[in-house]
Amino acid sequence: MDAFLEPDPEKLTTARPFVGRAVVMRLDEALSESATLSSDLVFMRRLGVRPLVVYDLAQRRTAARLIGNINRVGGEAVNLDGSSASTLVVSVDEAGATAVRSVNVQLVSLLLEKGYIPLFASEGAAVSGQPAPLNGDDAACALAGAVGAVRLMLNAPSGGVPAAEGIIAELTAAEALALADSTDLSPQLSRRLVAAALGVRAGVDAAQLLDLAAAHAAVTELLTAQHLGTQIVSNVLLA
Repeated sequence: MDAFLEPDPEKLTTARPFVGRAVVMRLDEALSESATLSSDLVFMRRLGVRPLVVYDLAQRRTAARLIGNINRVGGEAVNLDGSSASTLVVSVDEAGATAVRSVNVQLVSLLLEKGYIPLFASEGAAVSGQPAPLNGDDAACALAGAVGAVRLMLNAPSGGVPAAEGIIAELTAAEALALADSTDLSPQLSRRLVAAALGVRAGVDAAQLLDLAAAHAAVTELLTAQHLGTQIVSNVLLA
């Protein structure tokens, strides 16, 4: 039996905590060059893990290519957005800023349970019913918390949160928020650090900032029990 085509969670003991749980991944343009992302997502699905990919509206072409690649290698990817079944209801203030007001994950949960790989465009439905664009990091954070994801993965081309001696391995949510607010991190990395921390506070087991464009980065923890990049965990450590 090909372990990649028919992975056995009983043999891959490091993957057991992920089986039956959602992994939310934030897609960005940097990942369009990944040679292994499509096959890694299909591998997760065959293992019993439930991947959900979130992308910005400007990345429709990248998402369309990914959907085609996933389906080509044996997965079943589908495209939807926050206006589908009012999954994400948002508010828009006078300045045009959009914020998530409520999350209805019934459709997303059904697709995950049936074995599909949803690719979710970061567009919500305003109270008026009109579509409204939403930042992809915010959409990924809201969805990950609502589905009780085991991981929220956010791309960081630097490999994680940099420090004087390399990459910070782990931060609590409180530490991550303080670091994002007080350092000279790039605006994108700072925003994703905030999204990771808020996702953990919303119920995600852990969030990771890592270079998802690296070969098989998305499945390294499933196979080795070692996480890449910077992991964000709850302030409370349970025995």
